[in-house]
Amino acid sequence: MKEDDIAERHYSQMEVKREILQYTRGRWVAVHCSEKSEDGKPYLIRYTMRGERPLKISRLTEIDGILKRFRRLKPRTFYATSNVYRKLAIKEDVMDLNNVMACTPVWDIDNELEGWESTIEVAKEIVRFLELNGIEESVYVKWSGRGCHVHLHEEAVSRRLREKIHPIDIAYAVVEYVNVKLARKYFEIAEKSSYSLRVENNIDPQRLYTCPLSLHKTLDRVCVCVRKEDLDSFDPSWTDVNKYRHFQEWNLYVPGEADGLVLKAFQAVGPCPSRLRFRRRKHPPLDKQILRWLKKT
Repeated sequence: MKEDDIAERHYSQMEVKREILQYTRGRWVAVHCSEKSEDGKPYLIRYTMRGERPLKISRLTEIDGILKRFRRLKPRTFYATSNVYRKLAIKEDVMDLNNVMACTPVWDIDNELEGWESTIEVAKEIVRFLELNGIEESVYVKWSGRGCHVHLHEEAVSRRLREKIHPIDIAYAVVEYVNVKLARKYFEIAEKSSYSLRVENNIDPQRLYTCPLSLHKTLDRVCVCVRKEDLDSFDPSWTDVNKYRHFQEWNLYVPGEADGLVLKAFQAVGPCPSRLRFRRRKHPPLDKQILRWLKKT
């Protein structure tokens, strides 16, 4: 089946659209396209057609609208920021860090697909550490392509604490703290593997992550959420585009469940370095290359 046909069929499914909508609420959206620009890079759409507003999804119909509006660029993968914003009405909203109301802590476990068992082993160590620190209900694992992400639900951090410590600093500190504490475990797992396993803290002011049930940008695989209790039985066949297996209750959380760990982590790690370096800068309207390309075709 052609790549275009796979994407069209996949995104026509109501379950897929519902999961993308649920994840993207309040987040700045990006769409990776199969079509490439003149410099050979795939288009990444982050603004509306006229470049006046950040791309966002508030209703199911908006997913169909994006697919239709940019169909010539062949939309392939839906991403959304780790940040959740108070409003996304104008370009400046995504440059205003005071507009960030929450940020999802994410552990990025990167590896080759053939080393997936080591990847899962690392994910289990992270989940176990979070459980030992009182976080039982607000964690889910997301397998995307060749590696996976462990997510701590942003609402597991109380609003009171997010008002005292910037949400990006919270996310960065928690991920870094856990990585430092588990560094020896990571090394032991990587040492037994012949693949390029690594765990990264990629939290920054505009970081993107693949939406649940989105297609991978190059592989005919689906980004699926995995219940932490099911990690022992997971294998990559769960991501098959024709028969994927997905945990639909990934969005569960207990308010304030992560507060204790957040306080320890922030005291030990401090703020996110990239947030402190972040400066308000003028983003161009939606890439002029995209508009030129659309006019040509």
